[in-house]
Amino acid sequence: MTTLLAIQDLRVSFGAIHAVRGISLVIETGSATAIVGTNGAGKSSTLLALAGALPSSARWSGAIEVFANAKISMVPERDKIFSLLTVTENLIAADRERSHGRVGIDDVYGWFPRLAERRASLGGNLSGGEQQMLAIGMALLGSPALLLLDEPTLGLAVPIIEQLCETLARLRKELNLTVLCAEAEVHWLDKFAESAVVLARGNIVESLSGDLAAHKERVRNLALGLATNELVS
Repeated sequence: MTTLLAIQDLRVSFGAIHAVRGISLVIETGSATAIVGTNGAGKSSTLLALAGALPSSARWSGAIEVFANAKISMVPERDKIFSLLTVTENLIAADRERSHGRVGIDDVYGWFPRLAERRASLGGNLSGGEQQMLAIGMALLGSPALLLLDEPTLGLAVPIIEQLCETLARLRKELNLTVLCAEAEVHWLDKFAESAVVLARGNIVESLSGDLAAHKERVRNLALGLATNELVS
């Protein structure tokens, strides 16, 4: 595997609030990595910094190195679609903004058949799961190498999450897509990712790989501050 993204001593602050306190991370091409932590751990601030989408009130330092001019797209936790545009209009707007990559609107409809069925519906009238599908479809237009997902399971029903996990696994294979996912809930950790870093108060307290299903309880306890960052033997 080759390195797609390298982060060195990333720090993000909002005035006197230090959201990210010097994290370093290497993301390999084709990998799926989860950033796990409770609200306020620094997950969203990390993704926003990588996407170049931090608000003007934020200050950041450190080094973010993207290799091979890789494109990055992000699906934020909120405000991810245009509520007053139809599904098709949302996709057209995203396609224009991303300058017509090799992924097209028909591809999105193929991956998410439900969106094809609701193509004439306003974004604001879609269910939470449909809005998440649309947001991911919009992010994929322009063919990013790295997809950033902020709390993709939040508020979704179990069958929708299962479908989303299956679709993302398929997209990774078809597009050689690299995924970095921020999650507070560890239940789906092993379905979304192959490795994980645990954030607490803006710091990485542990990195895990391999059988993530076996580490769910430990990851939860680390995120909540109920365990130390000593590696399990």
